[in-house]
Amino acid sequence: MKKIVLLSLLSAVTGSAFAENDVLDEVIVTATRSEIDTTEAPGSVTVISRKEIEEKGGENVLDLIRGTTGVSLQGIGSGGRKTISLRGMESKHTLILVDGKRIPGTNDTIGPNTDYQYDWVPTSQIERIEVVRGPMSVLYGSDALGGVINIITRRPGNELTGNVKLTSRLANGDSINGSKDDGDGHDASFNISGGVSDNFQLSVGAENSRRASVDSQLNLGQSAIEGRKKEQLSLGADWQPAEDHNIELKYSTGQEKRWYDTATSRNVLYQSQYDIDRDQLSLGWKGTVGKITSSLRAYQGKVDISNKATNGVAGTAPQKLTDTVVEGNISTPLGEKHFITAGLEHRIEELENSNLVSNKENFSLNSLYIQDEIDITDSTLLTLGTRFDDHEVFGNEVSPRVSVVWSASDNLKLKGSYGHGFKAPNIKQASSDYVFAFGPYSISGNSDLEPETSDSFEVGANYTREKFSIDAAIFDSKVKNLIELTGPLTDRTYQNINEARLKGVEISSKILLTEALTLNTGYQYLDAKDGDGIRLNQRPQHTLSTGITWDKNKWQWNLNAEYLSGQIVEKNNVSTDVPSYTILNAGARRSINKNLDLAIRLDNLTNVRLEDKSDAFLHEEYPRTLSLELRGKF
Repeated sequence: MKKIVLLSLLSAVTGSAFAENDVLDEVIVTATRSEIDTTEAPGSVTVISRKEIEEKGGENVLDLIRGTTGVSLQGIGSGGRKTISLRGMESKHTLILVDGKRIPGTNDTIGPNTDYQYDWVPTSQIERIEVVRGPMSVLYGSDALGGVINIITRRPGNELTGNVKLTSRLANGDSINGSKDDGDGHDASFNISGGVSDNFQLSVGAENSRRASVDSQLNLGQSAIEGRKKEQLSLGADWQPAEDHNIELKYSTGQEKRWYDTATSRNVLYQSQYDIDRDQLSLGWKGTVGKITSSLRAYQGKVDISNKATNGVAGTAPQKLTDTVVEGNISTPLGEKHFITAGLEHRIEELENSNLVSNKENFSLNSLYIQDEIDITDSTLLTLGTRFDDHEVFGNEVSPRVSVVWSASDNLKLKGSYGHGFKAPNIKQASSDYVFAFGPYSISGNSDLEPETSDSFEVGANYTREKFSIDAAIFDSKVKNLIELTGPLTDRTYQNINEARLKGVEISSKILLTEALTLNTGYQYLDAKDGDGIRLNQRPQHTLSTGITWDKNKWQWNLNAEYLSGQIVEKNNVSTDVPSYTILNAGARRSINKNLDLAIRLDNLTNVRLEDKSDAFLHEEYPRTLSLELRGKF
């Protein structure tokens, strides 16, 4: 492993000597509530561009984000599902936004074995993804202890444009029981947008996709990866009633079915089937008068989940989670040295679940935040911020944040930051009336819980030349009052029982080796332990990703690798050191003409199956998959 890391980083540094004919693009990020160059952002930010999204060809946001510096995967033990971890924090500590709007936190409130948060937006409708690592509770409040993932969708222009994508996937998942459950799939999507008049634009997009389940090689008659079928539709309207003012109305809906074969504790085989319905409606205004920019928005997101089972097995109770938000924001310079951002937010989270005594409960949260970006000198930017949250059940919480960015030279920027964050218990966890029973197992809520909190420090540096950029950061986070289930499997209760300390190093680089050749490398070392100094479950110590892209003469070739090692996995109350593994992917894209592209990809080139490496892994990778894609635009 040390040789792999050293060689990758050495290639990242020495490669700059060969870059001659191109210049790195400036990247602007908006997940910090104000537009800013990533090199000057008060924290660690990675932007996944539209071009990179097309290269990866993923099925959802998780596929597009994996391999990003600071990102690792955690299995959750149901249907081969996996979630994203930022700097070792659990997925529930990462807030996911779509155009700055939070989506319902199903990965925590609905249940710990869900990954429904990654399928709200078809990949064909995503313009870019901003990954902000470190606590962002000042600006976004509860759920942002680990960071923020902001999915930016495509915006309509005045000219009529459209695109269509057709993809077919053929997996090398040889079934061991004669079924066709091998991971094959397809997806088809289209997007059309344009101006009805000079100040009014419309957009519509839709996608249909299916991916077959994958048989387990260890457990006959069971699935290693669940099957999925999705249908999604989005509608949007933008109106500019005056110059520098925009009113936006958006609606998106999606219906998804999932299924996987499994067994009860008594080895009764059955199929578990899920129906997942998602909806989000938003209405917002943004305007600029002089130097003052203001916005006001109201939106509501809903996810409705039902489950049934075959062979006489009872399904789990249906659940419906609704998140309603009204928020306002204002940004303005104050004098020559200050730039103020302030905002208000009112949020109501409501859960319908028959395991609650009243069948329905809700929490409300009112928040106020303010941030001041101060130009101390021409080369030093100080950012001070604080957020005040008033939770209906858990009272008040103040979350301060401070950061400094010093431009030591035109090429070198040094950064340091501290942030406090918190996450309130969800409705199930905090309700003493909540009891979930499934067979011989039960889970109970606890009204005595306290919010989880974190204190995080980070120092970093960015060095950029015309054809070369490298980022490095050292981080240290202490998390208190972690909420976990305690007690025997037959009678578990939520408790604040644990603390954690997550510290490590991140290094990433981008090099233009030649006019056509680009090398990207990212590495994270993570030391994750609980309050007793015991290593935390499913936190790889080493995560390395590297990729090379060649783009010339209407051809684009890419090869990338993702390596994870040094992690333990707890399964059935037994901790196991699992083997390291490497996933290789390759692809090529050819421009047939200005309106038509043809692409081919091979994912998981070496056909890695985690079941072959250890039965302790709580997720699985799709077998080697050949994808053919046809993309048209006008």
